[in-house]
Amino acid sequence: AKNPPQAMHFCWDSVIDKKVYETWITFGYPVWEMMLTPYPSPWDAGVQEYRRYLLIGLAPEGRVRVWLENTKKPNTRLTEDKDIVVETVSGEKLAMCKKITNHSFSGGYNDYILNFIKDKKYPYGNW
Repeated sequence: AKNPPQAMHFCWDSVIDKKVYETWITFGYPVWEMMLTPYPSPWDAGVQEYRRYLLIGLAPEGRVRVWLENTKKPNTRLTEDKDIVVETVSGEKLAMCKKITNHSFSGGYNDYILNFIKDKKYPYGNW
């Protein structure tokens, strides 16, 4: 990536919690270094590739996890102790995301969501 992100700020809804969240992710130097350092393509060693994509996982209770995508390898989990700072708020602490949701959360869950969450514990998978 030629210009790695310094920070991201976004709003999101949790249909499980029935809450709106606002999250700031600040990326530290280790992330920029990983994104600016080329590596040999797994398909052609003569071609240099860059880590360009971030995967962001959102889970109930305002849990946020971030990975840096790796081609044909496990993705790199970015950790809060050395790579990133994640701050998530809800309720009265919302600023940018206050009154932004399209969900009323008052009517309960529709069948699609009920089937999706049935028998699942969260966070989903290995976080």
